[in-house]
Amino acid sequence: MQLYPSKSQVYEMLQCAKECANRNSASYLTFGEFCIFATELKRCYERGIPRQVQLSRLLERDGEEKKRRNRKMSKGIPKYEVFLGGSCNPTTWRQDVAIPVLKNLGITYYNPQVSHWGPELIELEFQAKQNAAILFFVIDNQTRSVASMIEAAHLSARRRKLILVIHTYQGPGQTIWGEPITDEEYEDLTTGQMMLQDLVERQGIPVFESVPIALNCTAKVLRENISVQELGLKDFAQPVKMAHVPLGDKLIKLREAFDALDTTRSGELCLADVCMAFRILTNRNLSLSDLRSIVAGQTGVLGREVKDIPLEQLNVNFEQFCSIVAEFKCCEKWAISRPLRSLPLGSPPNTQSNCVRDVYLGGSCRNTNWREDIAIPMLKKSGLTYFNPQLRQWSKRFIPIEAAAMDNSYVLLFVITSTTRSIASMALAAHYIGLNCNVVLCVQHLPDDAIIGSDKLSKQAGKDYNRGRMYLSDLANREGIPVFESVTEAVDCVIHKCSCR
Repeated sequence: MQLYPSKSQVYEMLQCAKECANRNSASYLTFGEFCIFATELKRCYERGIPRQVQLSRLLERDGEEKKRRNRKMSKGIPKYEVFLGGSCNPTTWRQDVAIPVLKNLGITYYNPQVSHWGPELIELEFQAKQNAAILFFVIDNQTRSVASMIEAAHLSARRRKLILVIHTYQGPGQTIWGEPITDEEYEDLTTGQMMLQDLVERQGIPVFESVPIALNCTAKVLRENISVQELGLKDFAQPVKMAHVPLGDKLIKLREAFDALDTTRSGELCLADVCMAFRILTNRNLSLSDLRSIVAGQTGVLGREVKDIPLEQLNVNFEQFCSIVAEFKCCEKWAISRPLRSLPLGSPPNTQSNCVRDVYLGGSCRNTNWREDIAIPMLKKSGLTYFNPQLRQWSKRFIPIEAAAMDNSYVLLFVITSTTRSIASMALAAHYIGLNCNVVLCVQHLPDDAIIGSDKLSKQAGKDYNRGRMYLSDLANREGIPVFESVTEAVDCVIHKCSCR
């Protein structure tokens, strides 16, 4: 069908369909629901809806130039075509798969995985990464890969040619460094991978599951000098298109219009009421003859011949209503207007006019109270507005909502507390730093024998998560992003940035 939704958009479709149908499972779409999402995607492709520019972009606002601490490139450093980044020890994907294939193809590469690592390799690795034509990253499931996820999220925002492979975790009980992971850790690691994939796909970059297929695509990008975004199904890549477009709110608005007219709560509307629903949704009239033509043209929608039956005697359920709406959208150019009432779960804002905020309160959510105890009182005292993602229990459904909230905030605050793993939050912060956004960081390291939720972290786990924190802090320092350990100091910095805007 030439539709290329991102994984996040698919999750959003499933979650919204579950909410609208009030069913227990979010594992499937009905035909009518699928029709709505398919026609909406097609309409967006035809209209070419651009991604909104983030209000926090430093290089886009008032000619302000962001100060960076750039490192000079050393002369005499060899240039490699491919940098093999991502998960290292104990993984063997480089030696077993990647290096033999690249050698066979005559492609030069830099392998940062060595048996004896020393500080002198830091500069060599940095230069190799900067000079490489393609950054080939594998996020494996044999390690926690925290720093690698953060790095890949940052690079995807810097418009580098990134080839990304993600191997998902097998489930709770899987071992990492000989240690079985708990339900909580599995959820955090999976959420981190999910966030990374969403961030990469929002840049139009396909994400791979197979290293060999990704290597073949790497060779094509080098050989034909094309962008990674140009890879398609014939390359066994899963392309994505307009991953920034929210979809779930369309179905929610249809559900609201349907329910508003289903006053008897029978689960059905007569076709005369369907015409009224169209007026609610589109602020325009749909004639009874047009509606009859649509229904008559959809063989089997109502399960019977409708030619001579009065419209007021024909009833449709929500599934059939969705099919009729989708058919009409294919025939006419129209848009669904505002919902009848505001939903607590809300659709992502589509314009800046009524949803702009000063600060996005990103970072750690579970097992934390820094927002309520410190940040929000300070922001209220300064008369600043904010978006608090902690108000809702996080799910895949809310990724587009939070992305829209970040796009519509002037300053992005990310607090990484010492009581959370915060993999997804660190990846998110790194990505928006890469987008040249106005970011403030508060990074707190995990103490020895840290307890997160009901899990007591092992020494190796604490080391892995603190390595991610160190990588994020170092990245922020190189980019001129302020980094604090105190939440109060970080919020003070945010307030100062807002007052200077």
